[in-house]
Amino acid sequence: MTTPLSAIAPLLLGPLGGIASAIVGGVIGMFIAPAAYPLQLVDVLLNAVLPAFLVALMIKDDKYWKFTVPLFIVLGIAGWLVPFYIPGAKAGFGRVPEPLYFIMAAIYWVPSTLIAITPLGTRLIPQWVVAKDRTKRYGGIFLAVLAAMFIWWLPWTRPYWYLFNFSAELGVATHIAYSWWVPALSAITAVITIPIVEALERSGLPKIEGAIW
Repeated sequence: MTTPLSAIAPLLLGPLGGIASAIVGGVIGMFIAPAAYPLQLVDVLLNAVLPAFLVALMIKDDKYWKFTVPLFIVLGIAGWLVPFYIPGAKAGFGRVPEPLYFIMAAIYWVPSTLIAITPLGTRLIPQWVVAKDRTKRYGGIFLAVLAAMFIWWLPWTRPYWYLFNFSAELGVATHIAYSWWVPALSAITAVITIPIVEALERSGLPKIEGAIW
């Protein structure tokens, strides 16, 4: 539950407020459910702060694409290399089948990077997430969360793969298994977000700077 709630936070509270609330919520969650945070503060960063940060970048990609695109490329290349090439065989990791493994890893960063660098990210998504048209708003939120969650999956998984010494076969299988899970999570997050946004718009509350309502 931490991840979708953190992804929603910058949409409702603006980029800075969303990231701050993700930090607070992640720390509270660490004490409420310590078994879900085996790496403690590292898990707060991976499970809460990173989703909020990446969604915040996507909804403001018209301003931050020059930072977002290089970041996505670096995370993508690092996700491909770690841990099966770096540290690789020196740490006991097996050889992954190529080019299959590169293609599977690319699924998680190439589409996100293309969204961020094209007019879809630099112009349309920031417009759609605040549009009055419900279809555009659903589409904008879904694409923003989808791009953020795909790229988030790489740094989220790699520390665990390293600590638990994933086999090459398991690494490939995990890429395949999560390829449907990330879009499903993004769609669920969008469905949850729209009614909340519409309720906030009708509430009469003062609008938070940077929020999509």
